[in-house]
Amino acid sequence: MTADIPLFFLACAAVCVASGVLLAFCLRGAGWLLWASCLAPLFLLGREYATVGVSPVYLMDVLAVSALLVTVHMWGPWAFSESRLRWFRAVAVGLALASAQAVYRGIEAGYPDPLKGGILGLYPLFGWCAATWVLTRPVEEPLRWRWVLYVPTLGVLLAWVAHTPMVAAASGLYLAIAAAFGVQMRYAGNSRLLLWTLTGAALLTALASKRGPLLAVVAAIFATAVVGRPSRRRAIRWPVISWTLAALGVVALLSFSLSGRALSDMPVVGGLMTRLSISTDVHTEAGANVALRLEMWREALHTAWQEPLFGAGAGHPIEVIRSGMQSSAGNSGPHNSFVGYIYYLGWPAGLGFILLVAATLCRTWRARRHPVAASWFGATVGVCVTAFTNVAFETTFIGLPSWLVLSCAYALVGVDRGGAGENRAGAEDTEGRKRLIAQRPPGPGGATGRNTARSPGAPTPGPPA
Repeated sequence: MTADIPLFFLACAAVCVASGVLLAFCLRGAGWLLWASCLAPLFLLGREYATVGVSPVYLMDVLAVSALLVTVHMWGPWAFSESRLRWFRAVAVGLALASAQAVYRGIEAGYPDPLKGGILGLYPLFGWCAATWVLTRPVEEPLRWRWVLYVPTLGVLLAWVAHTPMVAAASGLYLAIAAAFGVQMRYAGNSRLLLWTLTGAALLTALASKRGPLLAVVAAIFATAVVGRPSRRRAIRWPVISWTLAALGVVALLSFSLSGRALSDMPVVGGLMTRLSISTDVHTEAGANVALRLEMWREALHTAWQEPLFGAGAGHPIEVIRSGMQSSAGNSGPHNSFVGYIYYLGWPAGLGFILLVAATLCRTWRARRHPVAASWFGATVGVCVTAFTNVAFETTFIGLPSWLVLSCAYALVGVDRGGAGENRAGAEDTEGRKRLIAQRPPGPGGATGRNTARSPGAPTPGPPA
């Protein structure tokens, strides 16, 4: 019976793909619907949803592939000719090739779960194809699906009510992405998403007391606010409710600090403040966590120098010695995706990945006057903060949204305000008219069949006024 389980999931995946293809012929928004079906449960349930399936085939990946297949007639012809994705395409293909050899070497060496390394090369390809498809759509079209950004806070509320385990880093990333778009929507006069996301961030801080997730949310908000502010005068014109909440927060903190009570008793941020206060003590879990990460990064980079071109191989465990005791990170990775790409795939792949992230930040910063650039810049900053201290790009539930953010941020800042789909359609219409004119038989008026002879007494147009 156990041997039939993979076949059962593969059959379900085939049914999902066939249903998606049929859906594309019946529903215009089939691609967006499939992407929403992929991301909304992910934002709601996190790792619990991302692990549905049998490794390396997951339901989330099946929905993502289905979304790309049903829209291939739109993005397929432009996949290798789209100039705005030239460098992203090159890096994605390079990471896929490097990941393939790393997975092969990991399987040959018997490393734990080497197939997990396929995520490092598979999701960049997902991002490339998804970005090519998004470039064929008007810029305003994704706004109709912005309800998905309200789901991360629902996921935190669900984890709180149901007392289910929650990966704080993943929830922090989802909230950071939503917060970046919430700030941009606030500039347009709609503060609901931002306030809703801040509520989720506060609840996540109260439940998990983690530093990284809150830092990702704050960094995304600050980066979007700096890049997207219309003017200095308007940037300080917050709605009354925002000023009220900020004032209440300041008064609450001052009142608590004057009461003389312990930091751990502070509501919402009590656990986080306690964790921050003991971060410098290596004998505590909070301080040891930082020291362990630093040792893992050093060990990973040292191991990568032994195989600089091809890396240590997918699934290679990390053995570090801290405080005289040997600790094994197993298959958890070095908890830094920038180091992780270098460690698993080699220095060329790792440097290519780092340069791609840097190029995305530079492109969105230079195009900050574009209506969507500020949101994507802030979301990319949130991705970078998460990737710096966690296995962001090596896991399914963080890697897929991270690569989608990077690819869309890299691509969309090059789109005109009218929308790529409209511009593409206009260009195709113009080319079609030219071909029709060229195919017309020559008439008395010339090759285009137009009669250019003027009638007697016709007025001659003068110079423009």
